[in-house]
Amino acid sequence: LTHFPCPLHQIQREREVMDLILEGKYNKVIADQLSISMRTVEAHRSRIFDKMAVRSAVELAQMLTVLRG
Repeated sequence: LTHFPCPLHQIQREREVMDLILEGKYNKVIADQLSISMRTVEAHRSRIFDKMAVRSAVELAQMLTVLRG
């Protein structure tokens, strides 16, 4: 039996990763804090950056500041 992650859980996890990125946490710290692998953090980070059309955490923070502004 193959296990597929629930899309809602994935979105929630991406939000958790995004919040920690915005706090300036390194991938290793995020991985430890969320009890996931660094590779998983990197995958979430990549998807977040793709979805938000940014290339860095600084760009992400700037975009969210404008959107929330």
